[in-house]
Amino acid sequence: MVKKLSLNIDYASEFSFIGISSHLKDYRLSYFINRYCKLELKRIEDFCERGIGEYELNYAVYYYKCPDTLNNFCLISNQNAGIKLIPALKQFDYFLLIQNELHTNSKQELVKKLKSIPNLLAAYEIDFSKMKSINHLLVDLELQLIENLKSYSE
Repeated sequence: MVKKLSLNIDYASEFSFIGISSHLKDYRLSYFINRYCKLELKRIEDFCERGIGEYELNYAVYYYKCPDTLNNFCLISNQNAGIKLIPALKQFDYFLLIQNELHTNSKQELVKKLKSIPNLLAAYEIDFSKMKSINHLLVDLELQLIENLKSYSE
């Protein structure tokens, strides 16, 4: 009898996930996040996801690596042409992913600073460990970030 091995990767302990609702364009939101939260998000190549059929959907991505804490911050759009990247979280327009877990106080302070941004409707920490479809998205996003950052460093 053949035994089947499977590998389950749990990203819940590695990432913090903040959902953001705002009518601001991605470049304006990243500007305000940089200003209010003291980050240096910069636009990198869009995240490409295969849509229905053969066309690709591109979602705006902004990235910053903090030299002090070595945390990676990634702001990603949740919509392109009315199609949501994560349909289960359709109430959010953007997501701020933070790799390398932040302390609870730091997360709360970051969310508080985000909520103080003008024209930002809501910012909430999301417990995505209960979501099934998020792991494949994080794997794809991480692989694309690695490729993008490798090309920027060359």
